[in-house]
Amino acid sequence: MSHRRSISGGDEGIDINISPMIDMVFILLIFFIVTTVFVEEEGLDVNKPSPGGSTDLDNETVVFRITKGGSVIYEGKEIGLSGVRATVRNKMQREVLPLILEVEPEAPSGIMVRVMDEAKFAQPEVAISINAIN
Repeated sequence: MSHRRSISGGDEGIDINISPMIDMVFILLIFFIVTTVFVEEEGLDVNKPSPGGSTDLDNETVVFRITKGGSVIYEGKEIGLSGVRATVRNKMQREVLPLILEVEPEAPSGIMVRVMDEAKFAQPEVAISINAIN
């Protein structure tokens, strides 16, 4: 037992050289940076309207307003749900125009969905956008 050394006893200090470990970490870092594949995620293409007056939009869109009382209004006149399909057919005989729904706050969502359905029955290719108004 006399041949064992105690851990606390002794004049020898142990030095650990960490330079090779730091070099290895930098080499691994460079390797991972170089081999990383950057994925470019695809998003939606947004067709923004060109700046212009609202008079241009009046001839190029069909606008329905849905009031909080559940009325459907087109060009200042109440047409109701039954008039939506006929109006869309008449306006889109030559070309398919965008359809805008202007919905007042607290308007019944069921009416909005039914207006969209009626427009799609009249013109299946129609693009519908919904705007909340005050």
